[in-house]
Amino acid sequence: MNSFYKLKTVKVKKDTHDAVNVAVEIPEELKDKFRFKQGQYVNFRMMIDGNEERRSYSICNAPSEKSNTLEVLVKLLEGGKVSGYFNNTLCENEVLEVMPPMGSFNTTYHPANTKTYIGLAAGSGISPILSNLKESLYQEPKSNAYLFYSNRSMEHVMKKEEIEKLVQDFNGRLKVVYLVSREKHEDPVFEGRISPEKLDQLFERYTDINVQDSTYFICGPAEMIKGISEYLKKDKKVPAIQVLYEYFTAPDEEGSEEMSDEFKAIANIESMVTVIIDDDEYSFHLNSKKESILDKALKDQLPVPFACKGGVCCTCKAQVLEGEVFMEKNFALTEEEVAKGYVLTCQCHPTTNVVMLNYDV
Repeated sequence: MNSFYKLKTVKVKKDTHDAVNVAVEIPEELKDKFRFKQGQYVNFRMMIDGNEERRSYSICNAPSEKSNTLEVLVKLLEGGKVSGYFNNTLCENEVLEVMPPMGSFNTTYHPANTKTYIGLAAGSGISPILSNLKESLYQEPKSNAYLFYSNRSMEHVMKKEEIEKLVQDFNGRLKVVYLVSREKHEDPVFEGRISPEKLDQLFERYTDINVQDSTYFICGPAEMIKGISEYLKKDKKVPAIQVLYEYFTAPDEEGSEEMSDEFKAIANIESMVTVIIDDDEYSFHLNSKKESILDKALKDQLPVPFACKGGVCCTCKAQVLEGEVFMEKNFALTEEEVAKGYVLTCQCHPTTNVVMLNYDV
């Protein structure tokens, strides 16, 4: 099971007035543990005001860059404890607790491919998009990429210096289109947020894009992700396997009604739940209508991995070995993972009298 490791910061550099680039150094003895795929994220753990805080941030690097660091972009959130610390207090040569990379927001590449990859990013959603697009261009010399990137204004564009350098380095294979939502542009096509209507305009403008054959990486506000992914799959008939997205937060409109109805429908039973963590087994009783499996394990002070507790990351992922569970929400696992019995334990309730889950996956 993944644990936290102490890594030293080697870069803490402001990107915009409300975002900071942070790079941690990976020592030689941890290279294998921190080997990563494009689009993955890392979890940070720290004590702030006497409370343990955990946050997930996407990796900006691409594996092909072969760096001995992992870099993340942290946007300052209003009232954000961890983002505030990263932006206002963190210094170089400080030690942070970091969990090895995880996540499945990526696809595979082949040097013989001739494809088009399209990144659709808003705000800090640029981090995993940039990682994916860079890797596609490094791995596939015949492929090209587009980045449609939306921000409030040009002053809010994150990673702009790196993006412009990549445009030059890849010699025209990367085309970047900036959109602004709170300032005027001489061409109205480039005003507004990324939406199905805006994509229609952009596809009309950039006629070299074969919409149905392209592969898409989407990251930004939950409403944007949901609207665009459905538009691409339903309206533009893009195969689902070519529409990839990463949620930073759960969709606001998800949750409540439909999910609560499903939860109410499960049987009220007492279950013996066993979890395997680092080859050790721990068991506890849990009523199916009470707290989630993860929350009960944390209440019993078991060493279970977790981060968002909202079904968005896959830090608390485990595989069901025996029995059955009901998973309320899932914004992180792929259909293939669910079919293999993987679940997000922060969202799981037992639905059989005996349940066994393995975190060592």
